[in-house]
Amino acid sequence: MTRVQGISIAILSLWVGWTLFMWFAATRSFRTADQVLKSPAPEFSRIVQGLGPERTREVLRYLASEINRTYFRAYGWGQIALGSILLVLVYFKAPRDTFALAVVAGMVFLVLVLTLGVMPQIIALGRNIDFLPRSPAPPNYQRFWKLHAIFTGLDGAKLLAGVVLLVRLIAFW
Repeated sequence: MTRVQGISIAILSLWVGWTLFMWFAATRSFRTADQVLKSPAPEFSRIVQGLGPERTREVLRYLASEINRTYFRAYGWGQIALGSILLVLVYFKAPRDTFALAVVAGMVFLVLVLTLGVMPQIIALGRNIDFLPRSPAPPNYQRFWKLHAIFTGLDGAKLLAGVVLLVRLIAFW
């Protein structure tokens, strides 16, 4: 295995691992907000007692949303960087591996669509509905969840492509 092959495998491994971590972090942040409310520390309870349980929950979920938005922005731009580096490495590999090149190009394309197209819409809609009551559903609530499903589906397709390529690179390069 050459140094370029090793670096390519390391970058792709990092990319796949980062994606799995983001899925974990995004789902845990809202659960953590609810867990804090179920058994809060005495100091926390004292500080937020004037807000009441529902308003405190809204504040914690808003904080979780903002943290997720920050992480996902960094995740998107970081993937563009990782994908671009990997694309260059795979492009200049001799002999050229057209399958690997096509997979990495497809992954980078999906990341560009998600980072520049879907994610900004999710962030804007999310901020518009953060403090609105959920019953009845606020305007754009369904659109937010449709975009969220599109993001998750495309990110999942990118992850699957990355895992397939990683196995192939380790086994056949």
